Order: sequence, then C-alpha cells, then structure tokens
Amino acid sequence: MKKYLKHSLFLVAVGAFYCCSNDDSKQDNPETQPVKEASLSLKLASDFTVSRYNAVTVDPEVVIENGDPALAEYKWTVKATGTNGTVKDSVIGDTKTLQFIAPKAASYTVNLTVILGKLTKQVSTKVAVSETGKTYTSKVISVIDYLPAPSYSSDNTPFTTKAEVMAQIQSDLTEENGISLGTFGGSIVTAFDHTVINTYGKRDFKVLMNENNGSLKFSPVSIYVAYDANKNGIADENEWYEIAGSEYHKSTTVKNYEMTYNKPDPAKAAATGTKDWQFDKEYLKWTDNKNAFGFITKTKKWRRYNYYPQWMGESYTVKGTKVYLPVKDVSDGEGTVFNVGTFEWGYGGIKDPSIDISWAVDNNGKKVHLPGIDFIKVFVSTFAEAGATDLVTSYFIQAEDLNFSKSK
Repeated sequence: MKKYLKHSLFLVAVGAFYCCSNDDSKQDNPETQPVKEASLSLKLASDFTVSRYNAVTVDPEVVIENGDPALAEYKWTVKATGTNGTVKDSVIGDTKTLQFIAPKAASYTVNLTVILGKLTKQVSTKVAVSETGKTYTSKVISVIDYLPAPSYSSDNTPFTTKAEVMAQIQSDLTEENGISLGTFGGSIVTAFDHTVINTYGKRDFKVLMNENNGSLKFSPVSIYVAYDANKNGIADENEWYEIAGSEYHKSTTVKNYEMTYNKPDPAKAAATGTKDWQFDKEYLKWTDNKNAFGFITKTKKWRRYNYYPQWMGESYTVKGTKVYLPVKDVSDGEGTVFNVGTFEWGYGGIKDPSIDISWAVDNNGKKVHLPGIDFIKVFVSTFAEAGATDLVTSYFIQAEDLNFSKSK
C-alpha cells in the first residue's frame, strides 16, 4: 500500500512539473505580432518673408512613426533658370532645417522632398525676398583687424600706434596693394558688405595672395570664417570657424599652437653666421607653448630693415593651427635657393584658392552648417625660413564672392 502511495505521489508530482513547464513555455513564446509599417507626414508654413542676403529659417514638422528618423533623407530645391534658359530644380540643401538666403529680390517656390525607405513625401512653400535698397560689391571692403607677424616687410609700416596702422591697411585693401602678414600667426580680418551665400555643391569665395615670383616664395594661408548670426555687425568670438583644408587632419598639423615674439634689442651686437647671408642668427627670439624656442635670422639683404611691428610693445603672442610646409634647400647646402611646397585645397595662396563654406569646422573639428559668411580671417599657419631669401611669408590682396549677383 505504501509503495503504491509513493508511486502515485511521484506520478502526480511529475505531472504537475510538466504542466507548469508547459505553461511557462507558452508564456515565453507569445504569438508573433505583425510588423507595423512606417509612416511619414510633413507640415510646412505656406509662406516666409525675408530681405535679400538675409537668412530665414524654414523648419518643417516631420512626423515619423514606426521608422528611424535618422534614416530620413532630405532634399530642398528651388526653381532656377540655367544659362541655356532651361528652368530646372536646383538643390539648395540636404538637412531637415533650411536656412534660406537669396541674392535677388523675388518670390521663390521652395520644395522639400523627404525619403524614408520606400516612402517619399513632398511639401512646398513660398519665400518672398524683398529689396534692401543697398548696392553691393563682390569683394571685401573693410578691414576689421590686422596683426602681422615678424617680417622684413614690417619696415614698410613704421607706425607706432594701431590706429595709424589700420588707416594704412584700409587704404592698401581699397587699392588692392599687397598687405604683409609675415610669418606664423600673421593675420587680417576683413568684412564683405553682404553675406556670402553657402551655395549648395559649389565653391563660394576665393582668397587672393601674392604669387611666387622666381626665387621669392610665399606661404599658403589658412582661412577662418564667421557668420553674423545675431546681425550686430561684429564677428563675435563664438562665431568663428576654421576651414578644414587638405592639411587639417594630417599628423603634422598642430592645433592650438602659440608663438610669442620678442622685440629685438637694437643695442645687441649681431651674431653673424658661417654663411655670408647670415647677418644676425640671433636677431629675434621666439618661444612657443611646446617648450621650444629659437631665433629668426636677419639676412644680409634685409639687414637695414626692422622685422618687428613697432606698435606691438616688447612682445606679443599669436595662436592658431600650425601647418607643416615642406621647404628644401636645392643649393647644395648654401641656403641660397629653396623649393617651397604648397597645399592641395582649402587654403589661400595655392593654385586653386577657392573655398567651400561647407568645409568649416568648430574647435573640436566637427563640421558646421552655415547659411553663409560675413567675415573672413586670413591666417599664416606656417613657420619656415628659406635661407638667404629670408622668412617664407604671405601678402594678402583680396577676397571675392564667387557667386555674386550683380543686380541691385
């Protein structure tokens, strides 16, 4: 009887365990739910108004359900007439929000197409662009700031005050005379009389510098840009972005580099070198933020010239991105003839000095999208000497809007 009872209890326990396990398995495998299809809807205000060369934000309401918003593709277009008279859609943007800016007063039909997988939605709006009553020019017209680095050309601006210097440099810009920037850290900030539009898929402006002439070699220059977002007429510190050209991401490029130049002592005896052209090998001392120091050599040819800007006090510091410039002596070590390299794209003073505003990056190297730019800063980002031909320096001449509209 006891054996029978134990056997019966064992069977009941096994049955109960099996039933519980079976119930658990049913809970772990629920019925497969049908996949919901993605949906996409757009809403956009019917009209916008703005004056020419000013930006208006066109921000659509995009609702995506059962889909990944990150996978959505945006394309903004506007009707444009080609050189052959054909009217076609011209792409003006590829981000969700459009900063619309136009050089001509007119009524524009702006279309937005959004693609999400197999879904495509379109919406359009009107942008009325009004006149400003102003006449514009394609080139920069005013000097905002000027800070040259040492160079024998500093002797051409023998002023003792910044105000005197600025007056001379403004005159040089107007007459398109070459403006000496010197070696590393030399810069000039200029302004357009209109916003240079960041035209989709095109280069936007160019920076003109002195060209190499025989043995006289010049350095390429880096470009910084600023968009006057708050329209206060000032290039605010937080509005500057660097154009990331061909050298920006190279291992030889140094970000946040600083050099301090010290005013030479006119009473110090010249430390002549072993070469005839080395008039003073310890003429102008420099230090940097990498615990290095050195001297700029005054060459025999320019021995009567003052390399140091006289209005800058006993010393001054310049800072920015430093780019390696290849310089090679091809005079069997005599230091009289040099080959000076160049950069591929994204700089002034190179074969193609045209710039795309879309190359702009912030302080962390992240790309930024600007509707256009109002100010440019031309900055000598190299530090190199070429023996008897002296420092490899740069001269700024002009900057020009490549897509400028000549209409009033």
